[in-house]
Amino acid sequence: MNVAAEAVLILAGATGAGAAVAALARLPTRDVGFEDLQRPRVTRGPPPAQFVRLERIVERSAESGTSVHTRLRPVLVEIAEARLLRRGLRLERDVEESRRLLGPAVWELVRPDRPTPPGRDDPGIPSRRLEEMLDVLEAL
Repeated sequence: MNVAAEAVLILAGATGAGAAVAALARLPTRDVGFEDLQRPRVTRGPPPAQFVRLERIVERSAESGTSVHTRLRPVLVEIAEARLLRRGLRLERDVEESRRLLGPAVWELVRPDRPTPPGRDDPGIPSRRLEEMLDVLEAL
């Protein structure tokens, strides 16, 4: 390679290095690691609508047995059915095995023949009890 070609390559390399240094100088002044540069920037907006909806259902279910039956129960039935299906089971068809896997508290709430609560003033479900039920469903 001749001297002129080498000079062009060196000049191009120096120009590229200078541009890279200038770009780095514009980065934030805090310590930025390689992992930071790879992470996508997350902008926080309002929570997803479904999350807000579920949050309201849980809040209302703590107050009223009617809300537990009409609002929370359908969500928990859907979760239970999905978890049981992983094992090849159906809530309505495989009653005994579903009951065994779900345990008495969850089964009582999601069982297909659960009657509607008789009164509007029936108590809701305490958050601790709901957490325990969700733990059972998650473990399936």
